[in-house]
Amino acid sequence: MKPFLYAALAGYVIAATHAVLSFVNKRRASERLTLYAAAFGFAAHTGSIIFDWARDGHYPLFSTTDALSFLAWTLVVAYFLVTFRYPLRALGAFLLPAVALVVLGSQLVSPDPGKVPSSVTGGSGSWLFPVHVTLLLFGYASFFVAFAASVMYLWQERELRLKKFSAVFHRLPSLTTVDDVASTAASVGFTLLTLGIVTGVIWSRARSVRMFHNDPTEFFALLTWVVYLALLHFRVQWRGRKAAWLGVGGFTLVLCTFAGAIALGGFHVFR
Repeated sequence: MKPFLYAALAGYVIAATHAVLSFVNKRRASERLTLYAAAFGFAAHTGSIIFDWARDGHYPLFSTTDALSFLAWTLVVAYFLVTFRYPLRALGAFLLPAVALVVLGSQLVSPDPGKVPSSVTGGSGSWLFPVHVTLLLFGYASFFVAFAASVMYLWQERELRLKKFSAVFHRLPSLTTVDDVASTAASVGFTLLTLGIVTGVIWSRARSVRMFHNDPTEFFALLTWVVYLALLHFRVQWRGRKAAWLGVGGFTLVLCTFAGAIALGGFHVFR
C-alpha cells in the first residue's frame, strides 16, 4: 500500500540522515533518532508488505518492485540484529542510506505487464518459490553487512598502516569487532545462499523439468557461492585485509546476481 511505503521511506530517510550525522558528529541524540526513525520506517514497511500480500493473494515477491522493497526490509532486519549483538552503530551510516535508496528505487521500476503471478505461484513445487527468494534476499542482506564491515576494516587498517588518523578513524569500531562482524555475516550469507540455490534448483526442476537454465543470474549466483566458499575456507590464514578485500569482491558479484535477473533477462522472473 503506497501510504505505508511512503511513510516507511520517510522514516528511512530520516534514519539515514541522522545515522550519517551521528557518524560524523558522534552525537547521542542523533543515534537515538536513528533508531526511532528506523523502527518507525520498519513498522510501516512491514505493514505495507502485509497489506500487499493480503490484497494480491500471493507472496509479495513476484515483481522487481516487490523484490527491491523486500530486499530493503531484510537490510533493516540485518541492521537491527547486528547493532543489537555488536557495538557497531557506524553500520547505520553505511546501511540505512542504501535502504532508503532501494525503497525509492522500488517505486521507480515499472513492473512487466506481461508477467502474471500464476507463472510462478501455480503448479508443482510453487511453495518453493517464496522460500527460494526469501532465503536469497536475506543472504544478500548478510553479504551487504559483510561488505560494509569489510570497508570499515580496510579504511581503518589503511590509516593505521599510514599512521594518519582522520576524524572518521575514531568513529569506527575496533578492527577485531568489524572483522568478527564480516566473518559472521559472510558465514550466515553463505549458508542462506546455499539453501537458496538448493531450493531454487528443486523449484526449477518441478517447474520446467530442467534444474539449470544457464542464465546470468544462475551463473553469478554460483560464482558468488564459490567466492564466499573460498573466503570461509581461507578465513583463518586470510583473516584481515585479504579477507576484507575478498568480502568486497564477493559483494560485487552479489550485485551482478541481483541485477542479472533485471537487466539481462533469462529464466528468472524479476522484470
